[in-house]
Order: sequence, then structure tokens, then C-alpha cells
Amino acid sequence: MRHLLLNVTTLIVCFALLLAGNSLQFVVLGVRAGLEGFSIYAMGAITAGYFLGFAVGSLYCLSLIRAIGHIRTFAALASTVSGVVLAHPLWPEPLAWIVFRFVIGFCFAGLYTVVESWLNAQAGNEFRGRLLSIYAVGVFGGFAVGPMLAILGDAEGFFLFVLASMVVSFALVPITMTRASAPATPEATERDAFTLRRLYKETPLGMIGILCVGSAQGAFVGLAPVFGNRAGLSADQVSYFMTTALLAGLVFQFPIGWLSDRFDRRKVIAVAATLGGAGCAVFASLALSGPLAWEGVLLGAVVTGAAIFPLYAIVIAYTNDWLPEDSIVSAAAALILTFSLGSAVAAPFASFLMDRLGPAGLFVFVAGAMIGLGLFAFARMFRREAPESDYEGNLATVAASPGTLPIEPLLAEHETEEEPPAPSSAPAHSPVSR
Repeated sequence: MRHLLLNVTTLIVCFALLLAGNSLQFVVLGVRAGLEGFSIYAMGAITAGYFLGFAVGSLYCLSLIRAIGHIRTFAALASTVSGVVLAHPLWPEPLAWIVFRFVIGFCFAGLYTVVESWLNAQAGNEFRGRLLSIYAVGVFGGFAVGPMLAILGDAEGFFLFVLASMVVSFALVPITMTRASAPATPEATERDAFTLRRLYKETPLGMIGILCVGSAQGAFVGLAPVFGNRAGLSADQVSYFMTTALLAGLVFQFPIGWLSDRFDRRKVIAVAATLGGAGCAVFASLALSGPLAWEGVLLGAVVTGAAIFPLYAIVIAYTNDWLPEDSIVSAAAALILTFSLGSAVAAPFASFLMDRLGPAGLFVFVAGAMIGLGLFAFARMFRREAPESDYEGNLATVAASPGTLPIEPLLAEHETEEEPPAPSSAPAHSPVSR
């Protein structure tokens, strides 16, 4: 395990830096859009552009990895993100920002694919759960650190955009200098085809669950800074609000995952989504009735983060419970696509509610998505028996990202032949033998 960690730590740290730069962008763009006078509908479209790009990227980035390999793909996409970030303050127009966010979303879909396929291919079943637990901490850590960086400057100028670009650029250095071997890439096969229709047929709750969770997460991540700006929060308070929600998601990830590994996952999904949605509805009603104290805003962040972030992993785990083993990897792309489409469609609807109801309309939308998922999960319990499987449930406690792949050795059947042992004088981070 120690030798394995030496080979993948660089990858995890690089990706955490990328996510820190990305989450910083979400905060800065939300605040800067208010300063530029963008309408709430424009911000919804800009958020949708990111997730639409993520959806398109999930369809095409595997082909890019096959063509040029993991490391070159990582370097090309991260470099593109770094450059496009700097374009935002140069052209502060809604249409331009929609295009920029589409490109960045496309790139991040590829970056998720690179990192998670690499991690899954590096570890065998003995270590995969622990390895992805560390990866999950890196994901949440990167997302949580990003908003805190926003307190270092003013969204009105170039500083925070330059800072985000620098963070992304620095992430390129370790990965392009690593001596660890990237996994081999397979040729396309018929097994790669897993349509959304097939996904719904195999597991209706899995698909609807990912759609609802994607809608709630996409709306919150994209529009929470807009909520804070229009609710009268300072830029620093917006950063604390976002970070609090993300940390709440991390804290509640493990107990909810633990419960789902020991009870019918549908019950856990139904109860957690319903209670989380009810909590968001209470927060929305309080926000609609008048200005909230700062303590109340932070409490709302905790409730929202606990409601929407842990459920992604539980729904993924439930979906994998129903899928044949040889379909799990190919279904990952369909799950990511479903999540991205839900996020892309959610932003315009949430922005409409924010325009009609005020900033609290965002949490009305999140509450509706979560309660809808809870009711659908309850309904499915009367239509289908719980799956019987030997699945150990590691994913339910570690999956943390919109792109997290199933805990299967992705590309395992295509891995290279075992390399000879490295000389004793080789450094600890030499390529791992598989």
C-alpha cells in the first residue's frame, strides 16, 4: 500500500489543485457576474454551459485518452483550463462566458476520466477501497480550499482569475514530471455502449437518483455564489458559505455510506433525501420571510451540503448493485452523462425560481429535487425487491465526485505485462509493477 501511494499521491495532489482552481472559479464568477450586472437567467445559462460541456466531454474524452495517452491528455486539458480562466475578465459578456464555461466543463470531464481510470487501474481489489478513500478526501479538500482562496482578493479585478489560473498551472508540473507508469488504454469495444435507455431499464432509481442529485448539486455549486451576492453576503462570507457546505458533505459522507452498506440502500436514499429536502425547504422558507443572521446562513449551508453531496455515492452504489459485473465500467459513462445533463438543465430552472422568489428560490429548487428523489425511492420499494449481491459497499463510503468511476479495475484486462523489478537503487516513486 505504501509503494502504491507513492505512485498515485502525485496524481491525487495534482487533481486536488485542479479542483481548488475550479471551485474558486465558481465563487469568483458568481460574484463578478453580479458586479457586471448579469441577469439571473444569464448566470443560469453560464452554469448550464459548464455542465453541458461536462456532458459532451464525458462522451468524447475517452477517445482522446486512447489517441494520446493519459499524461498528454491531462496536460493538454489542464493547460486549456488555465488559459480559458484568464479569458473571463477580458470578455465579461454572458455569451462569451457560456462558451468559456462549456470549454472548461469539457476539459474537466476529461480530467476526471484520466485521474479516475488511472487510479482504478493502479490498485487491485485489496487496496482499491482505501485508495479511493484517499482520493475522495483529495476531491473534497480541493473543492473546499478553492472558495477560501477567494478571500485573498477582489472579484472586481484580475487577481482572483490569475490566482485560479496559477493554481491550475501548478497542477501540471508534478504530473508531467512523474516517473510513474500511466495505464494502457484499450481499443473501443461494443461493451462501451451503455445508453441512457438501457440504464433506466436496468435500474430506474439509479438513473432518476443520479438525475436528481445532479440537478441539486449543479444548481447549488453554480448558483450559490449568486445567492450569497444577492442575499447581501460579502465576498468573504460567500466563500465561507460554500466551504461550509462542502465540508458538511464530507462529514456526512461516511455515516450515510456506512448505513447504506448495512441496510437496504433504497431506504437510506429515501430517508436521507426526504429529510435533507425538508431541511432545505425550512431554510428556504426562513430566507423567504426575511434576512437571515449569519449563523442561520451557515446552518443552511450545513443542511444543504449534508443533503445533496453524500447521496451521489449511495445512488452509484445502488446502481452498481443491479448491474452485471461486465457492464459496470461501461455504465460509468452513462451515469456521468446523466449527472451532467441533470446539472445543465437544473441551472435555468433554479435561476427562474430565484428571479421569481428571490435568492431563496435556489433552495426551493434543491428541496424539490431532494424530496422528489425521496418519494421516488419510496415508490420503487413497492415495485422491486432489494438486490441480493456480495457487493461490499466500499463505494458508498468513498465516492465523492461527479465523475467517480465504479470500484472496478478499469482497463484491467488491457494492462501491460508485468515489468521486471526495479533495481534496488531506484527511487521510491519508480513505475509500479502490475
